[in-house]
Amino acid sequence: MKFTPVKKIRLPLSVYQQERVVFVTISTADRQKWFQEFPNLADDAASILVETSRERASTLYAWCIMPDHVHLLIGDDNIVSFIRAFKGRLVPKARALSPLRKLWQRSFFDHILRSSETLMDIAGYIFENPVRSGLAPLPQEYPFVGSEVWPDWKASYT
Repeated sequence: MKFTPVKKIRLPLSVYQQERVVFVTISTADRQKWFQEFPNLADDAASILVETSRERASTLYAWCIMPDHVHLLIGDDNIVSFIRAFKGRLVPKARALSPLRKLWQRSFFDHILRSSETLMDIAGYIFENPVRSGLAPLPQEYPFVGSEVWPDWKASYT
């Protein structure tokens, strides 16, 4: 039997240990709709995102908690550490709701912004995600979306 090494899904750690803006998607295990099944867990996730961002002095440009994944547009000096803290803080709350289920998929997907991509374009994509998925008619009507940089972002959709 031939050994096939596991493909690394992360860039070198040094890439994540620089102040960069990264578009991140964190999925639930087996794409289970945790945040739809337990809306209070989505509230907790939003609070933990904001708390973690403030504690770490991160820049949380945009975030959206969908039924089975979370989108972030974030600047942090160590994205891996931020994601680990966020996921780790939410796990005990999920276990209290459903002790035998796993909350998170391994790791996360990321996209470091290119110079041709604007923060507002990516943030708009994140804000519009619930609309594209049929969860809300307008982004500002979805309860689990926000920005710590643009607190009045909802006004641009009226």
